[in-house]
Amino acid sequence: MTPSERASSIRDNLNARSSGVRSRLAARAQRLSEGLTRDLSAIIQPERDQPTLSREEPRGGIPSSRGYSQHNYQPGSSTGTGGIAGPLTEEDFSAREYYDPMLSSDGLFAIPQIKKMVLKDADGLEVVVELADPAAPAGGEP
Repeated sequence: MTPSERASSIRDNLNARSSGVRSRLAARAQRLSEGLTRDLSAIIQPERDQPTLSREEPRGGIPSSRGYSQHNYQPGSSTGTGGIAGPLTEEDFSAREYYDPMLSSDGLFAIPQIKKMVLKDADGLEVVVELADPAAPAGGEP
């Protein structure tokens, strides 16, 4: 084989190969574009009209009625009411304790300030009421 025949044969081989490679690349690109189109159409759905609610006719107000509540009492849990039972009564006035009296702005009156009161509730239990010192700074110790 002469060099020109050989070169021609190689050129023909290369052309055949390149056309095969081109056709495979074109087929692959076609498959990719079809897959992309299919995937995008699966993601993007045409918008559907949202269902609307039917219109309700006005019914008017709620009629007035007496309220009630339900209590969940646990039987046998305590003997008393579970808290302070009213009314509270002070049986011994002398049991009161006082802070130093507060003087009026002109100094003519001394106003007593109750510190502690001992009361009895309706169940006969003792209730102690301790009041803050009005002369002390707010939120702190005197």
